[in-house]
Amino acid sequence: MIDELSARIWSHDLFHEEAANLRSALLRTRYVTQGSLPGDKEVRRLLQSAVVLSASSNQEHRHSAYEIATAASELDSERHPGIPFILLLVLSRIGNFPALSYAKRRYSVDSVALPTREVVEVSERNARNSIPIGDATVTLTDFQLELWSELNTGESIGVSAPTSAGKSFILQTYARKLLAEKRIDNIAFLVPTRALINQVSEEVSEWLQKSHLDVELITTPVPKDSELPPRSVYVVTQERLQLIQAAHPHLHFELMLIDEAQSIADGARGVLLSSVIEEALVRNPKTQLLFAGPNIKDPGSISGLFGRKPRSVKTNEATVSQNIIFVDCDAEKPKDARLSLRSGGKKVLLGTIECDQPLIDHKSKLVNLALRLGCGGQNLIYALGPAECEEIAFGLADEDGPPKRSELSELSDFIKEAVHPKYQLATNVLQGVGFHYGRLPSLVRKAIEDAFLDGGLQFLVTTSTLLYGVNLPAQNLFLHNPQKGQNQPISAIDFWNLAGRAGRMGREFTGNIFLVDYGEWPNDPIVGSKDLVVKPSIQAHVVDRAEELIAYVNDPQRIPDRRKPDELENTFVKLVRDHFEGKLEATFDKVGLTKGDPRRTQLAQAIAAAVDKTTITSETVIASPTVSIHRQQSLYDRLDKSFKRESAAYIIPKHPLDGAAYTSYAAAIKRCHDEIFKYPRTEKTHTYVATIALKWMRGDPLPMIVAAGVKAVAVGRFESRGSATGVMG
Repeated sequence: MIDELSARIWSHDLFHEEAANLRSALLRTRYVTQGSLPGDKEVRRLLQSAVVLSASSNQEHRHSAYEIATAASELDSERHPGIPFILLLVLSRIGNFPALSYAKRRYSVDSVALPTREVVEVSERNARNSIPIGDATVTLTDFQLELWSELNTGESIGVSAPTSAGKSFILQTYARKLLAEKRIDNIAFLVPTRALINQVSEEVSEWLQKSHLDVELITTPVPKDSELPPRSVYVVTQERLQLIQAAHPHLHFELMLIDEAQSIADGARGVLLSSVIEEALVRNPKTQLLFAGPNIKDPGSISGLFGRKPRSVKTNEATVSQNIIFVDCDAEKPKDARLSLRSGGKKVLLGTIECDQPLIDHKSKLVNLALRLGCGGQNLIYALGPAECEEIAFGLADEDGPPKRSELSELSDFIKEAVHPKYQLATNVLQGVGFHYGRLPSLVRKAIEDAFLDGGLQFLVTTSTLLYGVNLPAQNLFLHNPQKGQNQPISAIDFWNLAGRAGRMGREFTGNIFLVDYGEWPNDPIVGSKDLVVKPSIQAHVVDRAEELIAYVNDPQRIPDRRKPDELENTFVKLVRDHFEGKLEATFDKVGLTKGDPRRTQLAQAIAAAVDKTTITSETVIASPTVSIHRQQSLYDRLDKSFKRESAAYIIPKHPLDGAAYTSYAAAIKRCHDEIFKYPRTEKTHTYVATIALKWMRGDPLPMIVAAGVKAVAVGRFESRGSATGVMG
């Protein structure tokens, strides 16, 4: 009955026209302050429709109900105080309890003031979605409740949901429950970046302390001679987990949570991710695997690579909605730009804005539009790399005056102390502007993230770190011809992943994505599929690129391309390890390289021939899974030659306080450059690296190292200790 009525409402063009007008009117009041407001009769009709659509089984209908009810409340609640109560009913029906709690706080209303029948409906809905967690009761969205039920079956599953859907909360709550009930001892959270290690480990640390659990939190590799605690949560990248597994062959996990699971298709790093998961299953075949990510078409299929039955929990419903707003700059009036809302696949004109400064190029457009449209909210600006990050941040903070907030002075002082007194970021943050990218010192990056999440920073310029799950939502997101990598336009999948960062759950109903001069972008990511088909890299390399991989294995003299990652190297080393362990044929079966395929025989023969030509052992391969055995052999031969010509003391790096330490480090790094990276023999970068390494090994603080580098650049040289001449054998 409800679905039939919803379909009738949805079939009327007038409904869609009035819904678009309502949203447009709200945005005009924010940005262009012109245009007429919807009439009371029109708003009443829309709200009646929203109440019906919110009970529909159709996701698109429920989303429209959310947009109508929230827009009407923000636009007209002061004039019509009854609208927020309708909003409560709509939010309850669609199961968006985070937004429901926010609405109650924002409008100081409660559902008990609804008519009796609706009060009962809201109460029953709330009770149905509530679960006990520790001493508290938490109300979940429909998606969260479904995920919670699936997790408690103990089966391996794949989870796909938008950034603001609350999947991480449920996954961590499940891990917390298992630890509290002492059903498991060791958990691994696998994340793709160091930034996510910081974020996830902080969240885990908080609930470990609140639960008073005698469980250690580990985020870095543990040396072989150090004993592991009996119960631990490991929050690590696949590289760190590989080192831990190699050092502690008896470590096993009962639960593995793979965050940003789509990274299993991320080239060489994806291969390593597959390898550490496989190793965990060898040690404990009963390990429960949980793969989570945004916008994955069939998340459960990932577990199929590891012999698990595909099982998925998926939703496209977020707890926060997004407005896509086109910003078209006017070449004839360089300070002007036209704003249009994307609604129903069409552009609805909002009006024209004027900026204080001309919009003449990529950077000036991002800077001046963010300043003009981002006032009063928090803003993310997507930059094309670290250098551009800093340049745009400088433009946003280009004004004098006292710190925006007192705590920003403390943040500035911390950055000066941690990096360098003249580091630009220390100045930028005083004006509420920060930048964020992967190579920032971890403590500084963490301080910036905290300041933004706390509301201290109004603008944050960031790179593709946003694509890898770093939870930095903002009210507004600004994009101008975004790229992932050099000259690589952003894909539809990555665009919608970024878009999920617009809108903060529990702090606003809707986020805004400003697309600057979208008509001039080289691609059209909006119309592309939101759902990512994930093919693990090991499968893509062995099956889809088999001929290329065979040629790679057969070429021991291959010189790596310094401009891009060597994608096939990790696959080569993994197959070598499988050969040593007698698992190569099983690996071919798992990835789908069939027995009748001649490439299977050719690849197996190439791996066997490569192993026959090397003295590298399986133990060495396990310890160095990211370096080709050809290049490992090359380095081994050079070290062996030096050892026989000189002695072990000649090739073992010196203690950093030894007078010959610099010479020793330069020689060691030069050997690696020559044999592993295959740099030209005339390459001199080893002297710079050795200088930095020596200062670091001696315990010099980062500001001192940076200051030395600044000084060296100023005088055209890098300070060194002694000479590396004559010790490059």
